[in-house]
Amino acid sequence: MLTNSDTQVINRYCDEVLNDGDFTAATEILAPDFVIHGLQTLRGRERFLEVQSTIRKAFPDLTVDVEDMFGDENTVAVRSTMRGTHRGEYLGIAATGRQVAVESMMICRLSGGRIVEVWAQMDSLSWFQQLEAVPPMEWQEAESTPTDQD
Repeated sequence: MLTNSDTQVINRYCDEVLNDGDFTAATEILAPDFVIHGLQTLRGRERFLEVQSTIRKAFPDLTVDVEDMFGDENTVAVRSTMRGTHRGEYLGIAATGRQVAVESMMICRLSGGRIVEVWAQMDSLSWFQQLEAVPPMEWQEAESTPTDQD
């Protein structure tokens, strides 16, 4: 069963670290040997924060809106929507000023009141298509191709 303290830790991670870029809060929320698995595996809280800093420079208004959260014991699953405006270079892509929004999922493992490990997945194809770094695929319908957001 998901506990209130686990929910609070995950909400603080999303709100303070990912949304607000408050990296000082990360020392309370993330274990020092924190590991995140995703596009690449990052080992250690400091390495993760270096990458987050780079992402925040590219998407200064980045937000992660939690849509669903559930779990048991020490594992919490989060379905979220990531949004941001591309204002700086990102993975070699010059700033486009485009707004992006994609669905993402995280499975977080907690221990001792901190997050020790995260498995994160996002719709990278849609993300890069919205940045116009990847063209729409032939199988995608025109109506489902990402467009500029208000």
